Amino acid sequence: MGPPSTPRRRPRAAAPTRLTLLTAREVDPAGGDTEFAHTFLAYEQLPEKEKAELRGLRVAHSFATAQLRAHPDASEQERAVWQRVAARTHPLVWTRSNGRTSLLVGATAGEVAGLEEEEGHALLERLTRWATQPRFVLRHRWRRGDLVIWDNTGMLHRALPFEPTSRRLMHRTTLVGEETVA
Repeated sequence: MGPPSTPRRRPRAAAPTRLTLLTAREVDPAGGDTEFAHTFLAYEQLPEKEKAELRGLRVAHSFATAQLRAHPDASEQERAVWQRVAARTHPLVWTRSNGRTSLLVGATAGEVAGLEEEEGHALLERLTRWATQPRFVLRHRWRRGDLVIWDNTGMLHRALPFEPTSRRLMHRTTLVGEETVA
């Protein structure tokens, strides 16, 4: 008789990154700010009727979708590499166990299940524009030594343009989440 068997565990769905910490080591004083859009607040301020219409919709998110937005003329080889990263389907509206709710939109959001491709893209684009209005956005102007921490489950972020020849060195740390998107 061999050793007792280890109980098999069901593979856990990957929890999205919870927090990101970004430290500026070297920055371009003429650009490279970061904008943060608050998707919790953006959802809260949607009309109640629209919130009800969005509940239950599911969206396919993928690395390939984000890369194609930035590099629409990518080679087939590049596209194949991007496709290796598994796509995930998430609700468009995510309510956490603590009751906080946000929109899951952004560069990785591609297709809305149950909607025609054009209609789904238009919805995602409209909601992303909504969430990135100035009233929901904070702009951080980087200085050397700054540390910014944000909640990835309720923020969109983007770096603003800076000179390609400038020196920019940022250290990024991410903390794994505890709650999967259901």
